[in-house]
Amino acid sequence: MSSQLMQKGHSSPIISDTAKQTAFIMAGKIIALIATFTLPLFLTRFLTKYEYGIFSQFYVVVNFCTLIFSLGIQSNLYFFYPKANDQERKSLIVHTILFLMLFTLIAIGLINIPLLNKYIIGKGDLINYIAFISLGILFLLPVIIIEPLYVAKIDNITSFFYPPAVVLLRLTFVIGFAVYWRSLDSVLYGIIFAGFSCFAFVMIYSLKGIEIKNIRKILNLELARKQLKYSLPFGLALVLNTLALQFDKIICISFLSPAAFATYSVAFYGIPGVDQVYQSLSQVYLIKMASKHHENKTTEISEIYKSLVTKTYSFSLPAIMLVSLYAKRIIVLFFTSKYIEAVPLFRIYIFSFLIFMLGAGLILRATDRTIISLKSYLYCSIITIPLTYYLIKHFGIWGGMTSAMVSIILPKTLQLQYEMKLIKSNLFAFFPWKKFLIIAVISSVSIIPFVLLEHFLEYGNILMALLGILYLIIVSLFEIKYGVFVFESISISNKIKGLAARFGFMEYIKK
Repeated sequence: MSSQLMQKGHSSPIISDTAKQTAFIMAGKIIALIATFTLPLFLTRFLTKYEYGIFSQFYVVVNFCTLIFSLGIQSNLYFFYPKANDQERKSLIVHTILFLMLFTLIAIGLINIPLLNKYIIGKGDLINYIAFISLGILFLLPVIIIEPLYVAKIDNITSFFYPPAVVLLRLTFVIGFAVYWRSLDSVLYGIIFAGFSCFAFVMIYSLKGIEIKNIRKILNLELARKQLKYSLPFGLALVLNTLALQFDKIICISFLSPAAFATYSVAFYGIPGVDQVYQSLSQVYLIKMASKHHENKTTEISEIYKSLVTKTYSFSLPAIMLVSLYAKRIIVLFFTSKYIEAVPLFRIYIFSFLIFMLGAGLILRATDRTIISLKSYLYCSIITIPLTYYLIKHFGIWGGMTSAMVSIILPKTLQLQYEMKLIKSNLFAFFPWKKFLIIAVISSVSIIPFVLLEHFLEYGNILMALLGILYLIIVSLFEIKYGVFVFESISISNKIKGLAARFGFMEYIKK
């Protein structure tokens, strides 16, 4: 937390608990990310470009339906669970699961109607895989309850182990099935079997301690209405946000060949670790802002938000610069030279993370103003949806990337404007500009020698990785010195002292 918050009565244990939970969530997601990149590394070599295009289309459709039809109902747990009593918590979980299962059945039903599915699946070869798509939705949509649940429970063990376990399970099934049967179908079977395993675990985890035979006592219609009232505006906003962020890919299924779609999909893999760290921070800080809202301390939400965006920019900006510098090497390393055409698209897309890292919409969610997010996406969709269709139809891949960037920037900008008005702030006071400037100067100046090395010397990928690590270490040390690092210097110092005391080096630390 920032020094201002510490002065307002927040003790170091609270900071420590927040940092600890964030660290566990972050570590789990980063480990999962490292394992996740193993899958495209294998598939881009195992499958033809055409087959990888079909696989990418399958994943886009399943994820699209999962986000659209969940209606964001799981987000209610962030808001209601921390302040609820034991009986209410059971009701919150059961209601959320029932809602998700209902939405899952609706999604599967609609996706199997020929008159409707052509608008999502298109008229190409993907239509032959509709059974796999249905099973993917069945097993992947309900499990989205687990993340808000283990965050709200402050279950650090599950936060750490679940994300990488899911990825490793998927890798095991996909690679095992693919090597044995050697076909695209075997890869999809691997995804389905892994999804079923996760579904079984999530149901056991979520319903632990809940006696289903007493379901009538658990069901609380008034509470369920409150959950829907909170979630549906956000859910509809999520639908529009998903349309904004995924509509280009859905349209591309109809207008691009599977091989071209494979190139386009590679451009959106993003930056290793950045989104995972952001999600870890935002989930914890969302609960903190919601708590301040419940306590009617709206002014303190502004300081929490500034602390959050300082942390998000402290790691995202240097990561963007580094990945942009080595973009060509990264694409060839992970996806082979067959996907070299994705490099300029990839470079453009990663700079959109500067918009994501501003956390637009978090304050609206924390203060139960999700209806405003809905309005933001609704207004912007009037422009972005027809623009996306036109650009992709007439300009192909580049039209898709252009529309994707517009669809990302417009609604986020509008949400931030609403949030400034909500906490009675303005553009100059809302963001921690001084800290942004410090982070930008540190990141920009530190990368200069690495840019010179890349342009004037030839070296392999191992040295590239070492140079990348060196750059991040240099940036981190300067950020710690100037108080803009993702973790507070006090927390880092206490951790070092704790480790030193454990191993008997405390006297050297004191010296």
